[in-house]
Amino acid sequence: MKLVKMKNKRAVYLTFSLVLISAAVLFISCGDSANPDNSGLDPNEENPGFTDPDLEPAKEYIFPEDMDGGGSSFTIAAPNTSWFFYTDIVRDEISGEALDDAIYNRNRLIEEKFNIDIKEVSIDIESFNSSVRRLTAAGDDVYDAAFCPMFRGTGLASMIGENIFYNLREVASINLEDEWWNQQIIKEASLGRADKLFFAACDINIMTLQCLEAVFFNQDMMENSGLNLPYNLVREGKWTFDAFNQYQKDGAQLNGADSFNWENGGNAVYGFISYDNSVNALIDGSGERYVTVDNNGGLHLSVENERFVNVVQKIESMLVVTDGSYLFANSMPDFHYEPIFTNNRSLMTMGELKAADVFREMDDTFGILPIPKYEESQENYYCHYIFATPMAVIPSTNTRPEFTGAVLDAMAYLSASDVTPVFFDVTVSQKRLRNEESIDMLHIIKDSSYIDMGLVYGITNQFWEAIRHSIGEGKSFDIVSQTERFKDRMNTNIENIMELLG
Repeated sequence: MKLVKMKNKRAVYLTFSLVLISAAVLFISCGDSANPDNSGLDPNEENPGFTDPDLEPAKEYIFPEDMDGGGSSFTIAAPNTSWFFYTDIVRDEISGEALDDAIYNRNRLIEEKFNIDIKEVSIDIESFNSSVRRLTAAGDDVYDAAFCPMFRGTGLASMIGENIFYNLREVASINLEDEWWNQQIIKEASLGRADKLFFAACDINIMTLQCLEAVFFNQDMMENSGLNLPYNLVREGKWTFDAFNQYQKDGAQLNGADSFNWENGGNAVYGFISYDNSVNALIDGSGERYVTVDNNGGLHLSVENERFVNVVQKIESMLVVTDGSYLFANSMPDFHYEPIFTNNRSLMTMGELKAADVFREMDDTFGILPIPKYEESQENYYCHYIFATPMAVIPSTNTRPEFTGAVLDAMAYLSASDVTPVFFDVTVSQKRLRNEESIDMLHIIKDSSYIDMGLVYGITNQFWEAIRHSIGEGKSFDIVSQTERFKDRMNTNIENIMELLG
């Protein structure tokens, strides 16, 4: 295979398109309200999202020179939702919106390099997996690639045993060892003695990035209360459950209300308001796992270890409270954590990164943080992907897997280098201002992204749901007795999965 280096990938972009993107990002992210005329500024200097060294892959990319699609269509299936995620993989024209135009330019470059016409088939997320399964089982070569949602064992994983996808380890044109593929996901998803890998995470689909769980906080409220902003705690490795819990307590203020019982239009302010998945986000953030993967690709139930029990009990002490430090609110439209946070009734909330689209309309400035660690001695932060996260797969009916792998690899590289920085920039842009501290935090969140294989394969569904609908909703939970109740069926699920994978 003859290869050609990409020495200056931005030089191949259409000049007109690049100017439009630069102008759009200047307007959205870096405008000066006191001096709105930024026309004389250098766009790369004013918008470091385009050349951010912490995001842009350090390795020089080499395009395969002999991969020619002959002008054919290259079709990608991707889910759409009514859940306010950004789901477009294809943009047909320059719009002046920074993220749209970055995707447009990425695709035009890929089309030029591989002589293809990129098409997207958008399918409702609720029926996505059944649609892919049906077409592939029928032998129809409809999709070159797809982004299948995980859906807790009923989606992505349920198709793996049906030979619906290629083993990506056998597609040599995908550079799985490179940083534009999520290495933590590859490590965890490589299962069985044969080290099989059927899906991978990358930045081609913005929805994948938006499915990462994070902490949001009201920066103005924190400063007005005399509290130190947590950014340095994160950098110093001191953003822990205890630190988070202290902010919860400090943020709870009655402000003349009789109690912390929720009232629309009331005065009480809460330390932390969220939805039921916050408990599982915190468990993953602690570094504990429902299921772990050993060096031989074997799965093991890990909920009986002492640290897991301690973590769950600690989270219970943080969320099962009546002092206003936590409030579960997940009913639309009047009692939901997003509008409550937006209306300055809570110091912190937790949700997917897509929630930033809602919070950009706040009057106050918001900040973004990773999920806290359990304790300072914990080496890494971990921010989990939610159950609906789409993962990249190649359907087994694809008749040109090596070509498809090369296209996906190049798209993943360009997405990491040219699209993700724009996504980060737009995510934290408020009133034409750019929150540099939160962009720094987004690097950490992305680098700490994680999924629990128990969630992917549906191994721990009932136990996971029991914790979610108890502690996550502010209700007590006996972790020891409930573990005893569920452990046998979880171990049986593991045995069935390992037998399936071989």
